[in-house]
Amino acid sequence: MRSRSGSGVRLDRILFMVEQTIFSHQNPITALFANQKDFPGHAWIRDNVFIAQALWALYRAYMKCADFDEDLTKAKELGFTCVKMMQSILECMMRQADKVELFKKFQRPLDALHSKYAVDTKSTVCGDADWGHLQMDAISLYLLTLAQITASGLQVVRNFDEVAFIQNLVYYIETGYRTPDYGVWERGDKTNQGIRELNATSIGMVKAALQALNDVGDLFVDGSRGSVVHVLPDEIEQCSAMLSSMLPRESFSKETDAALLGIISYPAFCVEDPDLVTQTRETITERLMGKYGCRRFMRDGYKTVLEDASRLYYNKSELQQFEDIECEWPIFFCYLILDAMYSKDDDAVEAYWQQLESVLVYSDKGFRLVPELYVVGREHVAAEKSHPGTQVREPGGATPFLWAQSLYVIVCLLYEGFLLPAELDPLSRRLSVYEKRPPCEVQVTVLAESADVQRELRAHDIHVQRVDEIDPVFTILPASALGHLLAKIGESKKLNLSGRPLDRPIGLLSTSRLYQIGNKFVIFTPQFMDSRRSHLMYDIRILTDEWSSELQYIYASWNSVSISGRPLVVLVVTQGMLSTEGLSHFSNIHLNRYMKSTVIGAIKKINTGYLSGARVVMKDLSDFFRTTAVSKIEFRDKSAEEMLQSVAAEKVQFTLHTEDLNEGKSEKMASPRGSRTLRRGESVKDRSAYSLVHKASMRHRSIALDSNDADLVQLRLAYNSRPSSLVDTGSPQSPPQTRPLELVKEHSSGELRQQLLKTTKKGSDNKTAHGALKSEQMHEMKADDLLDLLNETTVLEEQISIIHCLWMKYGPDYDTELGCQHITVRMLTEEVHAKACEAREWALVRLTAGLLKKQLEELSKAVTHLLVRQKQITVGIASKKEEVITCPKTNEELEKIMNRAYGDDPNSFTLAQEIIVYLGSLVRTEPKLFLEMFRLRIGLIVQVLASELARLRHLSGGEAADTLLTVSPFELKSMIFSLLSGRLLEEYAEDGFQHSEAMRDTRTGIGSFRRQIEERKSLRKSTRSVGGMEIPMEEDEEDEGPEEDDFQFGIWLRHRRIDGALNRVPNGFYAILWDTVHKMPHGVKINDTILHWGLTQEMTRKEIKFALEVEEALNRIAEPEYREIIVEALWLLGRLEKLVLLDQPTVPRDRPLDVDAILRVANQIFVEHNKTLETIVTECCASETPNKTRCDGARGICKHFYDSAPAGEYGTSHYIIRALMQLFS
Repeated sequence: MRSRSGSGVRLDRILFMVEQTIFSHQNPITALFANQKDFPGHAWIRDNVFIAQALWALYRAYMKCADFDEDLTKAKELGFTCVKMMQSILECMMRQADKVELFKKFQRPLDALHSKYAVDTKSTVCGDADWGHLQMDAISLYLLTLAQITASGLQVVRNFDEVAFIQNLVYYIETGYRTPDYGVWERGDKTNQGIRELNATSIGMVKAALQALNDVGDLFVDGSRGSVVHVLPDEIEQCSAMLSSMLPRESFSKETDAALLGIISYPAFCVEDPDLVTQTRETITERLMGKYGCRRFMRDGYKTVLEDASRLYYNKSELQQFEDIECEWPIFFCYLILDAMYSKDDDAVEAYWQQLESVLVYSDKGFRLVPELYVVGREHVAAEKSHPGTQVREPGGATPFLWAQSLYVIVCLLYEGFLLPAELDPLSRRLSVYEKRPPCEVQVTVLAESADVQRELRAHDIHVQRVDEIDPVFTILPASALGHLLAKIGESKKLNLSGRPLDRPIGLLSTSRLYQIGNKFVIFTPQFMDSRRSHLMYDIRILTDEWSSELQYIYASWNSVSISGRPLVVLVVTQGMLSTEGLSHFSNIHLNRYMKSTVIGAIKKINTGYLSGARVVMKDLSDFFRTTAVSKIEFRDKSAEEMLQSVAAEKVQFTLHTEDLNEGKSEKMASPRGSRTLRRGESVKDRSAYSLVHKASMRHRSIALDSNDADLVQLRLAYNSRPSSLVDTGSPQSPPQTRPLELVKEHSSGELRQQLLKTTKKGSDNKTAHGALKSEQMHEMKADDLLDLLNETTVLEEQISIIHCLWMKYGPDYDTELGCQHITVRMLTEEVHAKACEAREWALVRLTAGLLKKQLEELSKAVTHLLVRQKQITVGIASKKEEVITCPKTNEELEKIMNRAYGDDPNSFTLAQEIIVYLGSLVRTEPKLFLEMFRLRIGLIVQVLASELARLRHLSGGEAADTLLTVSPFELKSMIFSLLSGRLLEEYAEDGFQHSEAMRDTRTGIGSFRRQIEERKSLRKSTRSVGGMEIPMEEDEEDEGPEEDDFQFGIWLRHRRIDGALNRVPNGFYAILWDTVHKMPHGVKINDTILHWGLTQEMTRKEIKFALEVEEALNRIAEPEYREIIVEALWLLGRLEKLVLLDQPTVPRDRPLDVDAILRVANQIFVEHNKTLETIVTECCASETPNKTRCDGARGICKHFYDSAPAGEYGTSHYIIRALMQLFS
């Protein structure tokens, strides 16, 4: 008889260890494992999946190293056991299919799949609310392992019902990047109070599972397309963005976590950035590693001797007592060894192997066991705290710990050479961090909607196909049709499961590939091309700017989502984008013509091959057929043709339809007050009555602002009537017809009704003064009087003012009985809103949209884009009525938040949404602009925009707010980009785009800027004009020109105002402030809010929860420039010892350190110093009578102090340091 080889004997020894240490805990019927003493009979999904991985590794080792047939027999047995385990876990989850369906729709934690089941019955072991069941990482780990095992040739999934359930699990986890859960340790927030968090480990596992299922192909291992699981690449990209912004942090309450080793290396391999992988690994080893393993996270009290075992939760104040005595977990040596093996670092492998061997526990039979953790004994606590890492620890918890023992088996197989690391990664996920592919060019096909559009483009030397000219094998559908198709994928009547929820958006990457459905190749146009969009799309420049930013996003993101083939984007150009024909003559014809040139310019730019740095190729559709990514969709219960027909009812509608309607319908209108023929250009006859109405409307159009800024004092009454330049400048001979944009529907019957109001002019010539309006006068106006006024006028602005008053006085559901029909005020508002959109009267658009509470379709996506990149948002009036958005919300939740914040402010309701949408767009394409920002306060951004407009155009506060409301969406986005990029706004053309010079300036795309910041100086010279005071100038200085003057003074004040509004802080600011608070026995006082010393006991130095506390205090400051100067003072406080040259500064022991007092002292030193220098400060705060001449700087601080550079002999830092030395020396 042949003797076994040495390797075979060693492999048998490992199998024998597995049989004695792991198999002894297995249930023979269900094949599930359980060994927790505190929870007998409980089988955790996570533990069982890792055991399955160990058995799979043994199976592969025996298949590879088999000496005899009996070795193959062992291999088959191990394979069957592994498959049975995976099937049992799947069955446990399938028994809760109803929960999957509910969770898909509502994401409620009580609807989550359970994280553990009964080992003998596969049923639940506790109630929905009795455990932290919502653990995205556990479900994702199962799906990842399923994909890897399937790719190796073992079939786990047996029928199409299981395929449908796996598809629904994909829908279950695909929102993981925005679903707070309890995390890998099942506790959520580290206080263990049941607070869910967004955890990087969960998001990483979700990303890995989605990528693996996308790569594995079919689950039946036979090439059948019916068993393919469909994954949307946009969800993968969202996870990537979230991880990039979070790592090496784990969550809000954990600044890092040793479990992150499982996502940067085996088994997830989900981080492609090698620098981020290295940074995360080094952070874990430096902060968490000890002699016996790694601590899970800082201040982890689990199973320490100081933990109160009688209660589950911790008091916040007791967390600090766990510091330096946290239990150490040997399992993380296994993770570190696997990480070193995959990164081919042999020295690290050997070092960690020796450390692991030193902490193993030996059983009675001599088997090596990995204990759950090592704990510091009570008698050693004090010594360990004073000298961390010096005391002996004892094993605690379960021994063996099945999760750790499984990983130890895998480590042994690799260390002994039975397997290569690549053999445990058949999907080659490990290579993503090492193999970098160059960005993939974006293929673009432009199609003309009609022959007229095609001719128009050909006239500009742009040759494109019409939609009806493409090859019949192609079908073009809108993105919403793809949503309906996905709603059918994963359906199972037996399990009562539907497909993907229809309310989830279809991302851009998902519509950038071909879909093969039956014999057809279907192309879905991007979602931003759908016609059911907001008023933003009436500004064609926003649409073309979105073309640019979306193509740039695809170019940057495509390679990271593991799709073979190139992206394809189909853009359909419609008549409305090019032609001014068919628009009412009260539209801005000049603007329309300019927009037409914008569309043509954008297409020409795409045709050059580069667009905003992205490589693009523009050809006909058929030219891209062989290079485009293709996804095949099959339906088992219906033919592909039937499915296509059902979704083809979603007719392709592209932005801005301009088809002519029957204009004769609205020539006459009957009224309860008698019929009359509407004539062109009629305005209200009774000007005194209309003046009353107009005043009432104007008083309720204000955007609420709050600041001590001199530019903004007048901004309470924010709306003045527009100058006559807004009145239609068309020729008097213009034809008298009007084109109804939209027919208003009867709510009861749904029948189309004729246009209710005839509108022939968009502006009003009246110059009504906006004086105070007595409420008694308003109450005297009867509904009949208002409706008579409405019947008299055909001027759009007058119509909106009258309807606005009807809305305020009688409500939106008041029946006006116009035309002897049921016509409510809301229906009239809908009609004038549509006309205002067509006329591109943005102030009127925003007012009517706000009254109707119209929510921008893009809002929820924009909020998600910001939040997944760790940018929180506040809406409402700064420091008074702000609401914070800290996690992604549904449309319904956002609607409630916006109503609470802007319920009585329709203009701000719309303006705030627009700003959030633009920020969400910019954060994807220009993420560097958002560095050093943690929370974006929309109220302050609105204030600063108005302030900048007041400065640029020399306007009063009221005029500035008026101008802000009339700015087009594209200009508003350009202004926000300018603010974010740290540059000052360039002035926009006052009179639209009627002059070629203005067209040239604005055509640069994102606005032009006068100077870079570094080219400007902030010098206080007593011979210059500052703050509006005229000072005589020397002749040689006058030669420098007024423009130079205008941009030198006030520059630092404006920068501080902008940075304060954007909540910018220096890098490492929160950690340095933590150190400061830790030194102060009574904490630090900011604006009457105290950051008490106890916060440093609850939270660690780099914990996001501490940053949130700081932001909460800073956000109570209404003036952005004062907030910024506070941040500068706090930054200098962090270097107190170096500044005052004392090791132990005399910090206050009986009261909090008052930062506001430090600034007051610094301001006083500044004023006194400038008094001796006889600078311009002597004309305000340093004068002989300061009470009379004091300037209007925020919080009593001299405005010239705000306008000083931070550094230098006369900089703010100089005076703050002197104040600190005076207080602490």
